[in-house]
Amino acid sequence: MATPQNPTNPTGAVRSLMTELGKGAFWAVLIRGILAVLFGILLLAAPAAMAVALGIWVGAWLIVDGALEITHALHARRQNLSWGWELGAGIAYVIGGVIIMIMPLSFAVMGGTVILLMMASGMLIRGILSVASKSFKGWSKAVGVLDMIFAVIMFIVVFSNPGAALLALVWIIAIYTIILGIFLIIMASVGRSHTKQAFGN
Repeated sequence: MATPQNPTNPTGAVRSLMTELGKGAFWAVLIRGILAVLFGILLLAAPAAMAVALGIWVGAWLIVDGALEITHALHARRQNLSWGWELGAGIAYVIGGVIIMIMPLSFAVMGGTVILLMMASGMLIRGILSVASKSFKGWSKAVGVLDMIFAVIMFIVVFSNPGAALLALVWIIAIYTIILGIFLIIMASVGRSHTKQAFGN
């Protein structure tokens, strides 16, 4: 008959796993939290600069990815394989990347506008479906009506004053990132402390 394990006295495998978590994983979570807080603060302090940096990063990524795509297409051509569409896609990526790197702020503004329009569209569709559904009643339908109202407001703000809408989106992302980072830092600290208490250094 097997002897039940004492939960406070884990097996060697579990102890080894928790020890590794205490030494490595919690530090990784802590670093993620610190980076998230720093990113959120930078986003609040200099949203335009962060938008430009994001545009440059995306543009550089598209150029590198497009160059690799072109290289692969030329290799496929030498192997008598299908290569035309791949070559076209690679060229398009490179051209798009160059344009974005030339106008990174415009790319960020357009990208943010698209995100806001997608959010508003999703809220509007969800609201319509909630109100039209027979399975939703009472508060569920009220939430659906609120979704539609907020969606209409978002559409109006985006088209009438896109700058203010994008600034609000940046603030929301920044605040969310800071809160997430603080949560990760607390989680890492508490987890590390519990591991030390249970297993020592």
